[in-house]
Amino acid sequence: MMASTRLAACCSVFARNTGYIRLIACLAIMAFSALTPHLAIAQAAGGMDLCTKANSALTWIKESVFFILVVAVLGSGVMAAFGRMSWATVGQVLIGAIVAGVATEVVTALYGAGGC
Repeated sequence: MMASTRLAACCSVFARNTGYIRLIACLAIMAFSALTPHLAIAQAAGGMDLCTKANSALTWIKESVFFILVVAVLGSGVMAAFGRMSWATVGQVLIGAIVAGVATEVVTALYGAGGC
């Protein structure tokens, strides 16, 4: 019984001081940014420009989505072949895969490359 009251007292101390902990964390981040301003600028932090980073992130997202779509289409096809899923659901998965695969090209066609 004594251990639970100690734990409750400890937790109440932390619950009361969360405002102070957040304030100290914010002040520490502001002091770090003020002392090292060259690290606060996102464009200077890696030597690459913003378009290069955006294009590499977009490529990574496309590859990840491609892998997920391949697994979804393959898995749903196998499940439908063994009778565990209807073929209508497989058709819906295929339509979703086509839409997700063509989404970036549609946006690029409608709005342009965005300057990159």
